[in-house]
Amino acid sequence: MVIGLGAALVAAVIFGVAAVVQAIAARRFGLVSPLMVLVGLMYLVGWVLHLVAIAYVPLYVAQVGIAVSLVVTALIAARVVKEPLATRHWVAITGMVLGLVLLVGAAGPVGDHFFDTDRTRALYLAFALTLVLGLAARRLHTERGGVLLGTMAGIAYGGSPIATRSLVDPTWDRETAAPAFTIALFGVLGFWLYSLALQRASVTASTAPLVLFETLVPAVVGIVVFGDQVRPGWWPAAVIGFALSTGCALVLCGAESRLEHIEEHRDDPVTDPQPT
Repeated sequence: MVIGLGAALVAAVIFGVAAVVQAIAARRFGLVSPLMVLVGLMYLVGWVLHLVAIAYVPLYVAQVGIAVSLVVTALIAARVVKEPLATRHWVAITGMVLGLVLLVGAAGPVGDHFFDTDRTRALYLAFALTLVLGLAARRLHTERGGVLLGTMAGIAYGGSPIATRSLVDPTWDRETAAPAFTIALFGVLGFWLYSLALQRASVTASTAPLVLFETLVPAVVGIVVFGDQVRPGWWPAAVIGFALSTGCALVLCGAESRLEHIEEHRDDPVTDPQPT
């Protein structure tokens, strides 16, 4: 549990910084730039740590741990635009920590990591459906289109940790390679859709549905499909902890909206990334 949770929290720090850099790069330079390459590398390192977390803790704990990246992003965003966080954001940060503590206390054994033909087919079907819906949402150059793109990005990012379970105890054959290939597919799709969402909608409107679905989808699949468990008698604590952490994460999406004023504040978080 200590190794898995620690890996998730370190990954959360990396993802939190990467989200800020991605927002800045998308607004200043578009989808293709050296900054976007840096973002991609940061996400890759975070993914490796995420893999470690998935191996040691249930998906519902791993995903909430990764959602702590919003705390990092909110703190950096506040520094970039030189505006302190509001009281509700500090309350949300506290709530996220409490929710995560409840989840860690309620966490039971990790379920299986086996991908049979049906599970692998379901992954590819989910990818194809998300891609089609994302392309449809791309046609909407409005705030609503940005929200839909953020939703599709969240589902795509949610598919990646599900597929990553195939690498926890790999057999290096077709049964590992086939689902593992979708890790990159889901990751690239989520990255692209989220970047498009940031160009059409506010950071809050783009990120809130992303956070919700990338946290909820793997948690549900982990329990229903892979058999991730909760300690006996701890289901109420697990549900409260998950709901509290996820709700507070959505509140923290509002703190990220400060990045929309980035053009008025030229401090570069890439060279000065530490929050205060």
